[in-house]
Amino acid sequence: MYMNQENGRLFSIDLEHQNFGKNFTTSGDLWYFNSKDYVFDSQSERVSNKNNTIVTINKLAKQVIYDQNFKNNFDIFDVLGNADGGIKVLSSFIEKELIRTKFFLVQWDIEGSIWTIQGTGEPKKISINISSNETVDLEINSSKIISTSILPYIDISEYEIIDLRD
Repeated sequence: MYMNQENGRLFSIDLEHQNFGKNFTTSGDLWYFNSKDYVFDSQSERVSNKNNTIVTINKLAKQVIYDQNFKNNFDIFDVLGNADGGIKVLSSFIEKELIRTKFFLVQWDIEGSIWTIQGTGEPKKISINISSNETVDLEINSSKIISTSILPYIDISEYEIIDLRD
């Protein structure tokens, strides 16, 4: 309910992806309007998803990649917006003053947990166990309501453009 409001949300997040013993961590800001309209911005990259187009700006390599988002493509942000009802709640209980809700992503056969603040439903952490060798953890350090996205401008005029859309 917290995520499905008229206004958007601005989150300060830490993301950790563990895959076959390798760890990828990043921190940044997430402008979230719904599960298919968001922007993640860090020091090294910006990833946006809007109108089924994914734009990745690699600030270090000076590249912009345009790609098409597929209808059944799932990402961690679908959990925040309930992925069109594709989430089955397994259990919910209080853990360290937060409500921990264990869930199952039906289409993907994946389990995870989301921790939220009691009363508001504001998310604080999401953990998804993709397989025995792969997990994604999202820590939410802060959040606030926003009405528009005011992102810092990135001049991509000198960037290499890669267009993977059909």
